[in-house]
Amino acid sequence: MNFCLHGSARTVREAVERAKRAEELGFEAIFFADSQMGNVDPYQVMAMCAVQTKKIRLGTAVTNMVYRDPTITANSFATLNEISQGRAVIGLGTGDGPVYTLGRTATKLVDFEKGLRTIRDLLHDRGIDVPEGKERAGGNVQLKVGKRPVPIYISAEGPKTLLVAGRTCDGVILGTGFDKQVTDWARQRINEGATDAGRRLEEIDIMPAGMIVVDDDGDLARRRVRSRMANRAHHNFRFTMETVPEGEAADVKRFMDNFDISKPIEERINPDFVTDYLLERFTIAGTPEECIVKVRRLESDGIKRILLTPPNTIYDQVMDVWGKRVIEKS
Repeated sequence: MNFCLHGSARTVREAVERAKRAEELGFEAIFFADSQMGNVDPYQVMAMCAVQTKKIRLGTAVTNMVYRDPTITANSFATLNEISQGRAVIGLGTGDGPVYTLGRTATKLVDFEKGLRTIRDLLHDRGIDVPEGKERAGGNVQLKVGKRPVPIYISAEGPKTLLVAGRTCDGVILGTGFDKQVTDWARQRINEGATDAGRRLEEIDIMPAGMIVVDDDGDLARRRVRSRMANRAHHNFRFTMETVPEGEAADVKRFMDNFDISKPIEERINPDFVTDYLLERFTIAGTPEECIVKVRRLESDGIKRILLTPPNTIYDQVMDVWGKRVIEKS
């Protein structure tokens, strides 16, 4: 199993120190949030991390096409891939909190897929066809800089986005959590998209994502993760409720009805509305031994890597304990 970290950074120093420490602890990759106005710019931060690390992979989780044009994303990541000597990973989404904060809306899925194809064609040296216009000659435009190709992952929860992933991407940041039945459901949708495009499911890496807290006091770990994981669950169920078991549907609806997206991320829900089902599905929380059991269960289901988000308030502490007590013994 490969372990990848996800998080936001408020200073360049914080981001670089985390990347260096994550590499020391054995994490495969670190993904930075692209939260415009709220965090330091991930592209500049990843470049800094690249020159101060040797092997950890560097990506976004996730950037978007609302305020970053697909051609800019392709050019930026090709450049980062050169700086890092092949360690860059693109993580994209249609747009969520950072987009809404600026009063804008998420990219429509049909346009998102077109943008993904633009990025992929540029990074695989096929170029993009530009129509002739009044002030341009038109023709095929190629990306001429950086190290190519760069793997493309998209954040996906809903069935339509999973189909897009199957058609266009190298990997999926699977926001549906760590539930085996839901992962199997997602695989079916990804496979449908892959089949449509003449691809194989095996070509597409599936990386489940969720919150973690590890502590010798397992109950304390689960209490600490409840508020922070709520945002992940809310984002998931905005796209689809079809993955919720019938017996859990009423509680999940109650959770959604009481979620307040206008509040700070860890204050958006009363923890009492976070049920054990939500906790089990969207987190890995408990003692090191309990976390290892869950990791091994995921591994037995064919999962090769997972994307893990510690709560901001105890990020470095959880990262250290996970590295020393989970990675080393998994």
